[in-house]
Amino acid sequence: MTTNINNTKAIILILLGMTVFAIQDTVIKLISGDVNLYLIYFIRCIVGLIVIITYLKLNKIPIIIKTFYPKLTILRTIAFFLGFSLYYFSLSKLSLALAVTLFFVSPFCVSIFSMIIIKEKVGARRWSAIIVGFIGVFLVMDPNFQDFNIYTICPVLCAICYAFTVVIQKKTSDKDSVFSQILHIYLSAMIFAILIRFTLSNIDFDQATIQSYDYILREWKINSFLLFFYLITIGFTGVIGFLCLFNAYNIGSPSAIAPFEYIIILWAILISWFIWGDTLEPKAYLGLTFIIIAGIYTFIRESKLNKELSINKPLR
Repeated sequence: MTTNINNTKAIILILLGMTVFAIQDTVIKLISGDVNLYLIYFIRCIVGLIVIITYLKLNKIPIIIKTFYPKLTILRTIAFFLGFSLYYFSLSKLSLALAVTLFFVSPFCVSIFSMIIIKEKVGARRWSAIIVGFIGVFLVMDPNFQDFNIYTICPVLCAICYAFTVVIQKKTSDKDSVFSQILHIYLSAMIFAILIRFTLSNIDFDQATIQSYDYILREWKINSFLLFFYLITIGFTGVIGFLCLFNAYNIGSPSAIAPFEYIIILWAILISWFIWGDTLEPKAYLGLTFIIIAGIYTFIRESKLNKELSINKPLR
């Protein structure tokens, strides 16, 4: 972290970055009925690599693919790919507002994994915040077991996978640069997407499965220039959003700026209502309040304890 703190500029970058991510998620949901999920992932990675490599070249930053932690890197890239595959899939089944809200269980998962993997002490106050946060998630999911929407589990599983990658990244960041780790994510995702494409194409699925999982099983094809434009937009918004957040955390105090990432939930609620007419249930709004309060408390508490694992990583 830099010592040249500029929280005002950092907050602006956070707000811009999360707005860009909200646009990305909206476009992914809009085209989820027309394009294969892993084709979206594949093109997103190609565009992301082009933008990142151009950024590194212009700023004369070395392009380093090598990792000093090959096993942990493989584990991290698999978890990241799996997590966001589930999240992007959930966008075809859930409202944008619901999917985004449930993803924000990630700060609490980071605390749990940090205790398990790197033996960080989690005190009673942080456990209280974790419990409150998960109560909020329970309220948002509203698990009526007679009519439970199983797809609400997907964003939560994504948050768990993402939190796992954050903790691993903490262990590997002493030797692997942040840009190297991003390149690992993009390159591995391209490989995984291609492998899934060829694996699924050689399996015969029944009609019911094809209808339920058409987002994953449909052919890789782009039927119009508009779809191609949307795919390129997804790629650019993903990497631009990251660069905004990365620069924000470089120039700002994490505890001061991290809570502003919750702006994406507001965007998701507004976009869901405006485009699809979707809204959260009253119980879900109560749960959302619990999640935000517990998350912000976690950021503040870790700042006071001079801990940087959960608060110096973007929640995307």
